[in-house]
Parts: sequence; C-alpha cells; structure tokens
Amino acid sequence: MEAGFRCERCGAPLEVSPETIVAICPYCGFPNHISGNLKTENIFIIPSVNKDAIAKAFWGHIEGDFDLKRIKDGIEVVEVEGHYAPYWSGVVHVYGTVRYMRREQECHTDSKGRTHCRTVERHYTERVDEDMRLLGSARRQVKGFGVDDLINHFSGTRPEGKRLLDLDGDEWGRIKLEILNTEMDERHARLMMREDAVDIVRNHFLSKSDRIERFDVHADEPEDVKLLLLPMWTVYYRYQNSVFQAVFAGWDGKRVAATEPMNVFRRAQYLAGAGIGVLLGAFGSAYTGSPVGGLILTAIGGGIGWFFGSKVLEGQRVERGG
Repeated sequence: MEAGFRCERCGAPLEVSPETIVAICPYCGFPNHISGNLKTENIFIIPSVNKDAIAKAFWGHIEGDFDLKRIKDGIEVVEVEGHYAPYWSGVVHVYGTVRYMRREQECHTDSKGRTHCRTVERHYTERVDEDMRLLGSARRQVKGFGVDDLINHFSGTRPEGKRLLDLDGDEWGRIKLEILNTEMDERHARLMMREDAVDIVRNHFLSKSDRIERFDVHADEPEDVKLLLLPMWTVYYRYQNSVFQAVFAGWDGKRVAATEPMNVFRRAQYLAGAGIGVLLGAFGSAYTGSPVGGLILTAIGGGIGWFFGSKVLEGQRVERGG
C-alpha cells in the first residue's frame, strides 16, 4: 500500500497499490483517479443487497435442497464476506469472412435397399457481422471460485447500474462494501475487448469445423465502454471437519456456485460408477475379439473409473446455478 493518497471529496486516506488506476473511497464512495486512462464519469455500480439478505438466501437454499436440508442442524456459518469487483464492459462490432471445411457423412440407398455412407469434405463460406457485448475483469489476477458463474449470471440478467458520481453519502452508506482496486485502464480494456471479440468468433468456427481455411475477421473500436462494479458475496460454512463455500450475486441474492458436502447416498453413487469403470476396463483387457476394441474398452473403463473415483476422494460436490 502506498501512503499519501486521500479522497478528493472527504479527505479520507485511500489504499493504493502501484497497479491502482482508480481508488474508490470506502467512506463516501467517491472515485479517485490515480493513474492511467480512465474517466470517472464512466464508472457505474450495481447496488448490492445487505449481509442479512445474503444470509437469508443461504439458509433458504439449504431448506430447499434435499441433501442439505437433511444435515441442516450440522451446518455452521463461519463467515459472510462481500465485495465489489471491477469489470470493463463494452460493445464491439466484428465483421469479415470465414471459410472452413467440415467432414460430413454422405449416405445413399442403392436399388437393393442397402445404405452406403462415406465421409466427404464440404467447404463453406460465412460472413460475420454482429455486435458483441463483452465483460472482462479490470484486475490482473481474477481466478477465483464463482467468478465465471457471476459473470454468466450478470450477462443473463443485466441489472441496471448507477453512476458512482451520482451517489450521495447516505446512498453509499446503504450499499457500500469493500471495493477491489482497478488495475487495468480504459486503453488496455479496449485493446483486450477487440482481441477477445475476434477470439470468440474464431473459437466459434473452430468448434463447428474440422479446419479453418481462411479467417478474415476484424473488430471495430469498442463503444459504450464502462467500468462496472459488481457485488459478489461468499458464505463460508462448516460441516463436520470441512469448510465449504456458496457464492451469491449481490444484486439479486441468487446463488451462482457452491461447494457442498457429499452425503452417503451420493458417495455410494460415485463408488458404483468407479466400480463400473474398473469392471469395464478389466473386460477390455481380457477382450480377445479385437485388439483395438479391447484397448478402447480399457481406455473408456479407466476414464470412467478415474472420474468417479476422483469425485469420491474430493469429499465434496460443486454446484452451478441456483
């Protein structure tokens, strides 16, 4: 933390690191421009519900979940933690042409009613012309449990934000949380958006083709660029000797991701799956009809056994969505 920075509105000390672009005052909510290319009038906040509302949503989910309700009396909330995280939002227009090849099955029926199929290569050319609304983190290290789920939920709900400069002290007092520092300025964000937009188009065509033969796609300068502060809450809770977490979107209190204890019934399901994988692998090893078929069965059985076996060892399950 660097010393000497104070809020331009109220004079309170600010926590600033060498990477900080804008520091939001924790006392009055005023955005203080520290460095880089950023307009404070383009900072918007998605107001959060309070801690009590998140706790209520957590226990409501426990009551509504068949597995968790059975162990409710053994669950203890350890901590409820919330913050605003900065994200750059903008609209990027992409345009161009993509030519690709896809292998497809071509079948025909002969005069005797027999069907014959062969693999053919077909070539396609498609034009790209669309606007993409993108959202990306304004921090350099953002990998954390529930972050991608929060972004997906935001993209699906699009809650209305408020311009941070328009908030008065009382309103800020009702919705304030810790605000993570912004570490990427608008110039960097615009560059990343253009690159991400082209990558999204490329990945789309990679998923639907066997080979891209020509990729000529461009991205215009992003428009409607804003810095959004999204509220994210995490409830840490203990069951027996393990700590689990549930992540909630702060604007509507919806649970977007969680780790949960694994009950005996589900553990038995995973053990059964692991056993099936082992048996299938053993059958493949002993199969003498076809060496290739035996290898395939062994590989499939090993994969199934590893997947379900790893679930048993984890001792918890991951849930996405509400």
